[in-house]
Amino acid sequence: MRSLSFSLVFLLVGCASIEPEPFLGPDGKPGFIMHCSGMGRNLAQCYQKAGVLCPEGYKVINQDSSMVGLPTANGMIIAPRQSLAIECK
Repeated sequence: MRSLSFSLVFLLVGCASIEPEPFLGPDGKPGFIMHCSGMGRNLAQCYQKAGVLCPEGYKVINQDSSMVGLPTANGMIIAPRQSLAIECK
């Protein structure tokens, strides 16, 4: 039961919305980095958010995908860690 509770909390935290962090891009235009990891989040959702942030289009500055180990009550699980950095056109 304890692991089920942990799983539900992890699922709810992972479903949080993608919060872009603004920065000035290499060409001097608005840029954003987004973390696309967690249960219920993926790179496709980051690309969708990029389209909303940059309605005139964007270029990908960096896309990073890696794996990370997360401790659980029963050991450890491996989960993807993904991020996307874009600059608006």
